[in-house]
Amino acid sequence: MTIKRKMVLPLAIAIGALVVMVVAQAAMAGHVRPKTASPLRASLVPAFKACTASNRTHGPPLAFPSCNPPVQSSNFLTVGEPTVNGAAANSIGFIKLNVKVGVPGPPEDSDVLIVASISDVRCKAGVATCGNVNTADGPDYTGQLQGTAQIRISDHWNAVAPGGGPDPATVQDIPFPVNTGCVNTADAATGGSCVVNTSANVVVPGSVLDGKRAVVGIGQLQVNDGGASGTAGAPDATLFETQGIFIP
Repeated sequence: MTIKRKMVLPLAIAIGALVVMVVAQAAMAGHVRPKTASPLRASLVPAFKACTASNRTHGPPLAFPSCNPPVQSSNFLTVGEPTVNGAAANSIGFIKLNVKVGVPGPPEDSDVLIVASISDVRCKAGVATCGNVNTADGPDYTGQLQGTAQIRISDHWNAVAPGGGPDPATVQDIPFPVNTGCVNTADAATGGSCVVNTSANVVVPGSVLDGKRAVVGIGQLQVNDGGASGTAGAPDATLFETQGIFIP
């Protein structure tokens, strides 16, 4: 056997071993992450349609085209505002996400706790699920809402074979809808009350597991109405409230 041939086999073995090492390192690679990022609390504000055909200009320094009048995105729900509908401005809304770190090992007790609330929710005309009449503007809304956001998960539970595994990866953006119901209030100056107190694992069992480190990017939190029928996820549902702030 020549020296050249003697070198081929060891070289091939070395290259093969290097490829295996690279693949193994890639499979077990981690991802950057913060020390902590919880809780997330977002205030909610009424959603308005985008300005596409301007007829005004905002005052300087934000001298951008604007549309008069502002138009709510929701075709079915509103909140009180004295200059618009004569009702007091009593609405407060928020969504809070709080990571619950479980104890390693069974049972699976890691989770993300979800709490949300919107007060003074009122029906517009044409909604089937309406309750107590108020002294001004629409009656209490007693139908359903659906909160949602596009989320981007980078975690350590992605395998070549179905069923999960230790490989880290980033999941394609997905929605994570959470439904809630609304009820009457006794106060004739305040609309319906909509509250949810749940968790990610209640909404989608197994979505948060012990020891599966994850960075979850969350798009804008939004709340949709229930359409004319008051049903979460209805085909005619429209955007009611969105993550934002109010400047008095």
